[in-house]
Amino acid sequence: MDSIQEPSRRLTGVATMVMLGTLLSRITGFLRNVLITTQMKPMGYSDEFILAFTLPDLVYDLLAGGAIAAAFIPILSTYLTKGKERTGWKAISTFINLSVILMVILEIVFFVFTDSFLGILASGYREGTSGDKVLLIKLTRILLLNAPFMMLAGQMNGILNSYKRFAIAAFGPVIYNICTIISIAVFGAKSAELTAWGVVAGGAVFFIIQFSGAFRHFVYYRPKLFLRSNAFSKLMHQAIPSLISSTVIEVNVIISRSYATFYESGMVTLLNNANRTWQLPLGIFAQSIGIALLPTLSEQYASENPDEFKRVLYNGLKTVFLLSLVTSVIMMILSDDIMRVLFKWGESGSEYDVFYGGLCLLGYSATLVFSSTIAMMTRAFYSIHDSKTPLYGGVFGIVVLYLLNAVFTKHTNIGIAGTALAYSISAFFIMMIYLLTFKKKTGIDIITDNFVYIVKAVLAAIPAGLITLGLKLLVRPDVGSKLSQILALCVPAVGGVGLYWLILLKLKTPEITYINNLVLSRLRFGKR
Repeated sequence: MDSIQEPSRRLTGVATMVMLGTLLSRITGFLRNVLITTQMKPMGYSDEFILAFTLPDLVYDLLAGGAIAAAFIPILSTYLTKGKERTGWKAISTFINLSVILMVILEIVFFVFTDSFLGILASGYREGTSGDKVLLIKLTRILLLNAPFMMLAGQMNGILNSYKRFAIAAFGPVIYNICTIISIAVFGAKSAELTAWGVVAGGAVFFIIQFSGAFRHFVYYRPKLFLRSNAFSKLMHQAIPSLISSTVIEVNVIISRSYATFYESGMVTLLNNANRTWQLPLGIFAQSIGIALLPTLSEQYASENPDEFKRVLYNGLKTVFLLSLVTSVIMMILSDDIMRVLFKWGESGSEYDVFYGGLCLLGYSATLVFSSTIAMMTRAFYSIHDSKTPLYGGVFGIVVLYLLNAVFTKHTNIGIAGTALAYSISAFFIMMIYLLTFKKKTGIDIITDNFVYIVKAVLAAIPAGLITLGLKLLVRPDVGSKLSQILALCVPAVGGVGLYWLILLKLKTPEITYINNLVLSRLRFGKR
C-alpha cells in the first residue's frame, strides 16, 4: 500500500509547490497590472504599453509556447524513463539551436516591419480611432529585445520540468514579475520607454535564473543540428502542431485586443485587467496541477499503464473542476467588487472604470471552468503524444471568436464586454471538442464517467451562489475606503465558498477531503 501511495504523495507535494510558485507569480503579476493602471493609465499610455507586448509574445509562441509542454517534457521524460538521456538531448539540442536561428530572423522581420504588423494587430490605431501609434511602435521595438530571453527561459523551464526540478521552474517567473514591478514603479509615471527597457532587463534576469538551474543537465547538449535524428523527428512531430496551437491562443488574445482598440482610450487596459483577473485562478488550479501531472501522465503512457493513467487524469480533472466552478460563480456575482478592490486606488481609478472592468470580468468568468478543463486536457493530449487535437480545437476557436466579436460589436450595445463574452463562448466549444476527441482516441469517456460528480458540484454551487448574492446585496462598500471595499468583497466570497465546501463535505466528495488534507499537511509542515 505504501508503495502505491508514495507516487501520489510525491505528486501532491509537487502540485503544491507548483501551485505556490504559480500563486506568487500571479500575485506579482497582479501587482504589475495594478501599477500599470495606477502609474501609466493616468499618463495616457497604458494601452500602448500593453499592446506593445503583442509582437514579442508572438515570437515566444511561434518558437517556444506549447512546444515546451507538448514536446520538451513528454519526449525528454520518455527518454529519461527508458535510460536514453543522450538520445533525448540530440532532439533538445537541435530544437534549441534551430529556434535560436529562426528567432533572429523573426526579430529582424518584426523590427523592420513593425508599423505594418501593428496596422493589422491594432486595427483601431491604423484607422486613427485611438492611441499614439508612434509610441506603440517605439515600445514594441524595445520589447522585441525581451523576446529572446523569454523564449530561452521557457525552454530552460521545460528542461527543468522534464527532470522534475519544479522549484526553479515555478519561482523563476516571480523574479521576472518583481523586476517588472520595480521598473513600472520607478519609471511608469515618467517614461513608457524607460519602463520597457526595465522589462527587458527583468527578462535577462529571468533567463539567467532558469539557465543556472538547468545548466548541470547540459552535459549532453551539442551546438549542432541533428536533423536526421529519430528523436528530433518525434519531437518536431509533436512540437509543430503545438507551436501552432500556442500561436492560435495568442491570436485569440490579439483578436480581443484588436477589437478593444476601436473603443475609447483605456478600454484595452480594462479588458487586460479583467483577462488577467480570471486567469489568476486558472494558473493556480489548472495550469499548476497540469504541469505537475504531465510528466507522470507521460510516464504512465510510456509504461502502458492505462488504469493508472486514467486514475491520475481523473483525480486532476475533478480537483480542478471543483475549485474552478465555485470560483467562476463567485467571480460572476462579485465582478465589479473584485475590479474595484484590485484596480481602484486613490485618484487613479473611477467607478466608470469599475463598471466596465466588472462587465469584462463578468463576460470572462464563465470561461474559467471551460479553460481549466482545456488546460488539463491539453496536457492529457500531450502526454499521449497527440498535439494535433489542441491545434484543430484552437483553430476552430479562432473562427468562433472572430465571428462572435463581429456579431457583438455590430449588433449589440454591450461594448467591450462583448469581447470577453465571445472568448468564453469559444472556450466552451473548444472544451467539448477536446473531451469528445479524447474519448474517440483513448476510449476514456470523461463526461459519462464523472457525470454524478459534476451534478454534485453544480448542486453545491447553486446555493453557494445564492448566499454570495444575498451577502453582496446586504454588505455594500464605501467606495472611498479600501478597507470597506475589501470587506464587501470578502464577506460574500467567504460565505459562498464556506457553504459550497460544507455541502460537498456532507456529500462526502473525496476531492474535498484531499484538498483539506493537502492544506493541513502543508500548514503542519510550515510549523515544523
